[in-house]
Amino acid sequence: MKQIEISDFGGPEQLQVREAAEPAVGPGEVLVRVAFAGLNPLDHKLRDGSSGKASHLTMPAVLGRELSGTVIGAAEDVDLEALAMPVGTAVFGMRAMDDWRGTYSEVVAIPAGCLAPVRALPTGVPDTAAVPDADALAPWGGLALAGLTALIAVRDCARVSRGDTVLIHGGAGGVGQMLIPLAREAGAAQIWATGRAENAARIRELGAEAIAYDEQDWEVVLDEATAGRGADVILDTHYFATFAPSLEHLADGGRIVVLPTLADLSPAKDRGIEAHIPQLEVSRERLDHLAAGLESGAIDVEIAQILPMDQIADGHRILESGHSRGKLLLDLRGENPQAPGKRAARSEA
Repeated sequence: MKQIEISDFGGPEQLQVREAAEPAVGPGEVLVRVAFAGLNPLDHKLRDGSSGKASHLTMPAVLGRELSGTVIGAAEDVDLEALAMPVGTAVFGMRAMDDWRGTYSEVVAIPAGCLAPVRALPTGVPDTAAVPDADALAPWGGLALAGLTALIAVRDCARVSRGDTVLIHGGAGGVGQMLIPLAREAGAAQIWATGRAENAARIRELGAEAIAYDEQDWEVVLDEATAGRGADVILDTHYFATFAPSLEHLADGGRIVVLPTLADLSPAKDRGIEAHIPQLEVSRERLDHLAAGLESGAIDVEIAQILPMDQIADGHRILESGHSRGKLLLDLRGENPQAPGKRAARSEA
């Protein structure tokens, strides 16, 4: 099989497509033939070594956190039928935050609890097919990381509930586009979301009132809209320029959730304001929740671009620019993918 590796920290040129042996599954793991892997800002920060999490990597390292693909086997202790993921099932998921093996690979071994079936696609594929309805798996490759981040922020941290007013900083970003529908699902009565004027239509399409921060003062707009009361919940994907002023625009008893993991929450806590940073945890229940949303149309994954393996460096350059709206995906299907259903992987345990 092929995978994309880095041998040292550095620029996009460090990303190289190389041949590798298929991974062996450990206890509790499933073998997946990957169709698409999502590209995320964390990827380039791991590649250049600027993320504190880069210390977890062992060279040569494979990057990537999320994927969609097809089950092709499992360890002996995994009951795929009981999990509704028999061989041939389309699945999506994400590596847990303590698993740094990456997803830029044509085949991966991943714990069963980090996957969920894509029920909208048929189970059991013909021998001539690499994945069921392969192109339809593309948005699923970019769902898990942003979706889980948004779900935990809305449901577990902010506890958005019926009647709440919500302000989202960065409504057109990858996570922001998940925050809007999930806040609406939770019962928010009114949602405002900031973004550039060119993204206002997308924000409205997702179900929020757009505040074009390059044309309007979001603080003035929010004050006028709430008669000075402020928002019950602020979900801040930006932090640096927005966190401090946001504290002045929370209603009594309001909550603020900040997405950057290194954010300093002390200015909020010193004032007695409830503030959180989501801790990303993968679970089947959460993945199933996201799957139901995507299948029903309540959640939408906007795809900016799908790149072949040999253009991965270009993908990282786009990530670093910060100018891509929508999801960047890596197509890992290859030219001659092997059909699933021929074998089951066995555990080394």
